[in-house]
Amino acid sequence: MEGVILFADDHVFHSGRMENELFQKFNLEGKFSILPIDNLSILEKTVSSVSTYRAIILDWNFKQDSGEEGVSIPDATPYKFLKSNKIFSLVYVYSQAAISPEEKAELEGLYPNKIFFATKETDKSIDVEHKKISEGIEGFEKANQHLTTPFIWSQAINTSVQTIFNELESADPNWIKEIYSTAKADGSEPNAVVIGVFQNLLNESIIQNGSLTKSLADSAALADVPVASKEESSAKLYNRIYYTQLLIGAPIMTGDIFKFSEDEFAILITPECDVNAKKETTLEFLKFSKTASAAFITRKKKDDELFNNKVQSRHILPSFPFIAKSYNLSAFIDFETAFVVKVKSEFENKRSDYKLNSPYIFQLRQRYLAYIGRVGVPAIPPSLKAFNLK
Repeated sequence: MEGVILFADDHVFHSGRMENELFQKFNLEGKFSILPIDNLSILEKTVSSVSTYRAIILDWNFKQDSGEEGVSIPDATPYKFLKSNKIFSLVYVYSQAAISPEEKAELEGLYPNKIFFATKETDKSIDVEHKKISEGIEGFEKANQHLTTPFIWSQAINTSVQTIFNELESADPNWIKEIYSTAKADGSEPNAVVIGVFQNLLNESIIQNGSLTKSLADSAALADVPVASKEESSAKLYNRIYYTQLLIGAPIMTGDIFKFSEDEFAILITPECDVNAKKETTLEFLKFSKTASAAFITRKKKDDELFNNKVQSRHILPSFPFIAKSYNLSAFIDFETAFVVKVKSEFENKRSDYKLNSPYIFQLRQRYLAYIGRVGVPAIPPSLKAFNLK
């Protein structure tokens, strides 16, 4: 695995301390690319800026300066930092400080099989401690080869992002303003348009990255990582692929899921370019019932083609978030009765915490439009058919 290792310890710059000697050994060895950090504030900023890091070697106690002579304040710990940041890499807690069993258990739940606790033994030689940490990181990587591809993916994104920003800047240094203003004048949600343009360019770039495509093939050839329930794991996976949890303050978007009552749900299908202009008056939805969905799925359980959406008048969305963290409920949308227009007073404050992601929202809209846009073909008389078959 490649990437930077963050060595976060408040003594890492103190000459004569074993932490400084340990960092110097890692740095001079050259086997790892290692970055020293001596306080939690810089660590948090670094984590938000550097997307690809192999591991964090993390002390548990960080001395704090009150700024007043004779006034001491308690040491800071990375507990809140670890709770508030979703860190993908290995977290190697390396400290002399005692960590409460409750905090340790909570962090192990947040970072299953990705956080390890080792004692900083200052009475041991630097070589012994260096070997302990090195073997711990390498052992983790060997046991988790499926994590290699996300690291390579992140690096591919980093490279592509830099290239695209340079190209856009060279084309027009006002590119953000240009796209934003054009979208706003058109009545679209400008932030979504600017981000969408960039994401499309990023997708076109990274799909051509040879290292990434090779790594994807390698990853697909690995043995499965054991899980408690393959079916539940797949349901959780596709729930995340199909739906995104909305953040507070997110703009109204095509695909947003609304909850009009405990039983009635709906998906916003007003085109993105019209949502911003129409959200103060009326919006279009495809509505469906939680109860009716459950009854329909129960009746059709033996239909192997159910989730392939081969029937033109209906659409099934699996693992639908009727209930948070429930992954075995499906939504049944009947195009014959689904379409509804709601005025602002009917949909305001009714948005749920989720939206249907692309391309699934576009598939849903296109299938509905194809259904209502069907064109009838007149019957051919028997004599004409007979003549054409001669």
